[in-house]
Amino acid sequence: MFMAVCETGSFTKAASELFITQPAVSRHVQGLEHLYGVELFERRGRRIVLTANGEILRAKARELFALHAEVESLFDEIVELKRGRISIAASASIATYILPPAIAAFRKQFPGVTIEQLSGNTHAVKQLVGSGEADIGFGGAAGVETRQLIRTLVHRERLEIVARTDSAISRKKVVTPEDMLEYDFVWREKGTQTRLYVRELFKNTPLQEPGVVVQRVATAKRFAQVEGYLTALPYSAVKREVEDGRLAILNVPGFDFTMDFNAFVSAGRRLGTAAQAFLQHLLNREDFTHSRNLRKLLQMGE
Repeated sequence: MFMAVCETGSFTKAASELFITQPAVSRHVQGLEHLYGVELFERRGRRIVLTANGEILRAKARELFALHAEVESLFDEIVELKRGRISIAASASIATYILPPAIAAFRKQFPGVTIEQLSGNTHAVKQLVGSGEADIGFGGAAGVETRQLIRTLVHRERLEIVARTDSAISRKKVVTPEDMLEYDFVWREKGTQTRLYVRELFKNTPLQEPGVVVQRVATAKRFAQVEGYLTALPYSAVKREVEDGRLAILNVPGFDFTMDFNAFVSAGRRLGTAAQAFLQHLLNREDFTHSRNLRKLLQMGE
């Protein structure tokens, strides 16, 4: 109302533009003067003009209106995904071999959205989502359940034991855990699905403690390409090396484990527009075997 009076130079004209009575405009302007303890207008004959304090308020009000318009424009762009930000935490395998094509395709469609990818084991992923540092998390099934998070299965694939293609063990039609004792087995760190499954493999053998433990999938894969080393990795992590002949998948009867990858969101926070759009994007991707389960997480944002 104050700005309407400034622009029209009249309480009556301001009231007409705002479709209210002239006394109502006067009361609101008087209320502003009372609030700030200053006079905003003075009468000069039939005209009203701004006081020095009124000029200050008009200048600040223009800044406020400009800021308001900027905020409206900003949120219009966010809703239309012309801009935005998503923080994604993911465990090593899914961060390196499964998520990148999906993120690249999403960015092609929405180039204004910035995506920050954080990495860690499943325990770290859960902590990042639970603390709010990450909007969405992707990790394994290992670890303690928490009420802070909602999870759903998004991808499942086989865990494979691999070795250098020209190694003696790779030429065996059938490989037993005892055969593998002649090699150094590269283990993943505690808290990973892979470590749990490998421990199950060797439970009836003399092998009690791992000789080599690595945190990175790429490191384990590099070891496997050295004579005398074996490791267990998700198929997506070794697919290229198997296809080009650098690694061979061993046939180990009884080692029939699959890797489950879950998506996590916070139970106490609503997903932002960009994060919801990313999950919606994953629904249509065939490289996520159980992507339809993401509907459960999307319902949390409704």
